[in-house]
Amino acid sequence: MLTIPRPRRLAAAAVAAVGALCVSVLPAAAAQEAAHSRAVRADMPAPAPRQAQAAAGATTPFSVYEAEAGTPGGGAAVLSLTGAPTTEYSSAALEASGHSYVHLDGTGQSVQWTNTTGQPISFLNVRASVPDSTSGGGVTGTLNLYVNGVFRQSLSLNSRQSWVYEGNGNYNTSDDQNPADGDPRVFWDESHTFVTGVPIPAGATFSLRKDPGNTASFYDVDSVDVENPPAPRTQPANSLSITSCGAVPDDTPTNGAADSRATDSRAAIQNCIDQAQAQGRTLWIPQGTFYVKGTTGLHAQGITIAGAGLWYSTVYRDVPVPNSTPLAALFDLTSCTVRDFHIDANAVSRSTVGGDGGAMDTTGTGWLADGIWTQHTMSGFWASGTGGTVRNSRLTSVWADGINVNNVSLGADTGNDLTVTNNFVRGTGDDAIAINSVNYNTNSDGSKTYYNPMTNVTVSDNTSIAPWGGKGVGIYGGSGHRVENNYVSDTARYIGLGAGRFGVNGSDLLSATVTGNTVVRSGGNAYSQGQPALHVGNGGDGQNTGTVDKVTVTGNTVSDSLYDGIGFSTSTNTLLEDNTVSDPGRNGIAISPPFYPAPTGSATVTGNTVTGLAAGSSAFVDNSTGFVATLSDNHWPPPAPEGPYGGTPAAVPGTVQAEDYDTGGQGVAYNVTSVNGNANGYRADGVDLDNTSDTGGGYNLGWTGGGQWFRYTVDVATAGTYTLGLRVAAPSAVAGALHLSDAAGTNLTGAVDLPATGDWQTWATVTTHVTLPAGRQVLTLDQDSGGWNINRLDLTAGTGTPGTNLAAGRPTSESSHTDVYPSPNVTDGNQGTYWESADNTFPQWVQVDLGSARSASRVVLQLPAGWGARTQTLSLGGSTDGTTFTTLKPAAACTFDPGTKNTVTLTFSAVTQRYFRITVTANDGWPAGQVSEFQIWTT
Repeated sequence: MLTIPRPRRLAAAAVAAVGALCVSVLPAAAAQEAAHSRAVRADMPAPAPRQAQAAAGATTPFSVYEAEAGTPGGGAAVLSLTGAPTTEYSSAALEASGHSYVHLDGTGQSVQWTNTTGQPISFLNVRASVPDSTSGGGVTGTLNLYVNGVFRQSLSLNSRQSWVYEGNGNYNTSDDQNPADGDPRVFWDESHTFVTGVPIPAGATFSLRKDPGNTASFYDVDSVDVENPPAPRTQPANSLSITSCGAVPDDTPTNGAADSRATDSRAAIQNCIDQAQAQGRTLWIPQGTFYVKGTTGLHAQGITIAGAGLWYSTVYRDVPVPNSTPLAALFDLTSCTVRDFHIDANAVSRSTVGGDGGAMDTTGTGWLADGIWTQHTMSGFWASGTGGTVRNSRLTSVWADGINVNNVSLGADTGNDLTVTNNFVRGTGDDAIAINSVNYNTNSDGSKTYYNPMTNVTVSDNTSIAPWGGKGVGIYGGSGHRVENNYVSDTARYIGLGAGRFGVNGSDLLSATVTGNTVVRSGGNAYSQGQPALHVGNGGDGQNTGTVDKVTVTGNTVSDSLYDGIGFSTSTNTLLEDNTVSDPGRNGIAISPPFYPAPTGSATVTGNTVTGLAAGSSAFVDNSTGFVATLSDNHWPPPAPEGPYGGTPAAVPGTVQAEDYDTGGQGVAYNVTSVNGNANGYRADGVDLDNTSDTGGGYNLGWTGGGQWFRYTVDVATAGTYTLGLRVAAPSAVAGALHLSDAAGTNLTGAVDLPATGDWQTWATVTTHVTLPAGRQVLTLDQDSGGWNINRLDLTAGTGTPGTNLAAGRPTSESSHTDVYPSPNVTDGNQGTYWESADNTFPQWVQVDLGSARSASRVVLQLPAGWGARTQTLSLGGSTDGTTFTTLKPAAACTFDPGTKNTVTLTFSAVTQRYFRITVTANDGWPAGQVSEFQIWTT
């Protein structure tokens, strides 16, 4: 389920993924980690103890060894994500499990583990990344396995089904395989094999090492799954083997691509399915890899399809790429039982052109999927109906959803009493697990097909790790759902666990229980939204529509979130009780966090614990005036009082950075109507900050709106009048945009008009004056009208005379202009832009319309500061109607001198006029009239 972005007003910096994240080199880890390691069936090997997850997550027949928990050798480095992403793009660390991996880029570099499972290891599944080819499309290579320091075998790896690119307008797509477009994603893939020779004994060491024959420029190792599979199952009684119908296995390893010499067994398998249905027999898939070529899948109803085990029996889909035929799933199943086999495919992206179709589309009653391993398909299970179950299955490196239970698959309208339990999902391109209740779909003729809201779905004891696009677990609509004891970790860009509604056509969510789940290192910065780790409300898909009601969230653990631990958008009657949030990247619990508005809603928040807050973060923040939160018996630090950001007031004279507003939170240090900032790495509150393109970089304050305000604590060295330079950007002029006030609310500047700079990141300086007493005080930047950004406030002592530039941003007109030098440049606040009339024709004039008659007594004219000296003969006139002008200053020779910043000041007795006009009759520097700034001052 893709998150759909809200419209963004401020331009995001297009930063390459490598530069978007903090990566550090860590020392070798002493401890090894073996997680998810109890047997799931009686015929599996004896279990090893679960070490990493307590009660949450799947019990699996394999153990997961994270590379960063191993021992790097030969100069290999552990690379880790050390801070929340500062851009919306991806990286290898962000998509890695544990947000860490080991990087091998030199001969002899390795990573080593000790077999602590208590069993022999005869099967390995390696999650790794090797480079793309220079033109895209991937490469193949090998990496060597050593046991107790002795070479055992070369493992085949590839990048054929990874490395897609988001640059050049391709954000959040997976079709672009052109490295030149930049901003890569989908770094990791998984490859498995049996160990050659005797199994790796308990207590032995095993390692992956880059030797001279391993020719890829680098090998990034994320994790390795280890196990000792049982012997292949034998063909059951009353079954029909697909080989008896003519299916032919192919023993050539696929390694990211199909074997062109393999036999197409599609027709033979479908023939066997038809016979099994007619005879009431089980369909048997023996050992081997059986190809289904082309764009047509397989269809079965009411039978059991069984294999020799997910390590032994594979059905491989081979679609000609590029492909133009929309694909159904490999298996379309109605009321079937499927178990104990592997599904793979040659798809290279999540799209028709990339050959991507689902693995299993399922509906009917009482269906079962048990022990299925799916890779490289569009989705693993897309399943509807009544009373169906997905259990004990693995889904790794899947292009879209891992397990999506819904009410629409294969033309159904119902999804009730479905169960998803004890599954392991890693590296999906969309939600790892989703409950997806659809209200309606719009048909090609504009009519709508409606569906029954889903009820009573259970998602329990599953493990969801490192989805690179989508949530770990998503609840989208319906009622009576129970999501419990799941382990979710390392989402790359999205919410870890979300309870809400999907899209304008999704069903409302009317009740759900979310309990006993563990959510680790989750959330993300897709669309620069700074998404929470656990979320309740109707904005989890970006649409912010519909009803989310009666969600009970109890006894969950949320740790090391990238941004907020738990976030609320619009939702009602939520119970948030006895949850633990530890070490959040931003705030612990947030109502209406950035991009998840909660203009209305209600929740009871009781018995929750928040620990490990970073400086400037809060245990609880409420950015909404309409959401009613009832708090009781929670255990967290009190909110911080108002104070200067960073602990030290800004010095005056000096610069006040707009992003350094005081701490203390909503209603204390600032007041905003929504929180939309995308510079999530700088301030814990996520309020209205954007990466600026202005000189000096850093951040600016944006998303301005009438009634909002921000406070700044300053230390004023000496009482007096200061020149206030406001560094601003505005696509259009804004009259009465802002004013500065003191702690008593006294207006210190009057209304300040802002010129049109042309863009949200095109900057100019607007100057006014402010009189301040000495000592510490709090200044408030009041936003009276929106439509502008501000980067900083520069306060300079002892320069200029107080007053207001009435011309800033006002409309202009002219006698003529040449090339790209029109009259609006004279009121844009930028001394570097200018008006220039037609050449060799005098007189010429430029004028400003103040909009109404205003009193003025001073005009300041400027040319670009870097120009050489010149003298222009000019006069100043004023008018109330724009037709009849009175002479305010007669014609005189005025010299613009770079030594005085090319500035000329005209003073006159105060007059009240609407239009002010400069008329130029001569210019010894160029045969035209020239003015860059035309300022009109009250004093």
